Amino acid sequence: MRIIKFLIYALLSAGCASCGTSATSDASSEAVSHDTVADTSIISADTENRDVIKSVYDKFVFAIDTESEEINHPEKYFTAHALKKLQEAYDFDCDNGPCYAFYTLRTEANDSKPGTDEASGIYTITPVGDGWYIVSYSDMGWPGKTRIRAENGKIDDYERL
Repeated sequence: MRIIKFLIYALLSAGCASCGTSATSDASSEAVSHDTVADTSIISADTENRDVIKSVYDKFVFAIDTESEEINHPEKYFTAHALKKLQEAYDFDCDNGPCYAFYTLRTEANDSKPGTDEASGIYTITPVGDGWYIVSYSDMGWPGKTRIRAENGKIDDYERL
């Protein structure tokens, strides 16, 4: 019976001792909270950039969301630099300017890949650093990749891979 009492006292003592606080534990929890805030803002910016990339592919590149009025307002999704680059890449006659080569954000395929479901859509959006992302997608069944730089919720630059 004495052994059981001794074990109970030992466990209670150990439990109470661990409830104490110290300056080092407060400092480390403060550091964690600052890192957490920084990580949250990075995650938030990453989410915003991924969302704009997905929206651009749905509304402009693959034209899945063609009913949207936003097709007439690309400045909501692209910086002035990206719009200039898209305008310079436009290869056709442009009667109602400005015209943009949104097709440069996809493969160069003009027809569906035989034997596929001919669907177009994004597979992955992978951050590669400094605001750059690799977008992997299916373009009418053809696999493609484009490197896109996004900042402040807008596409700023791109490069077909």
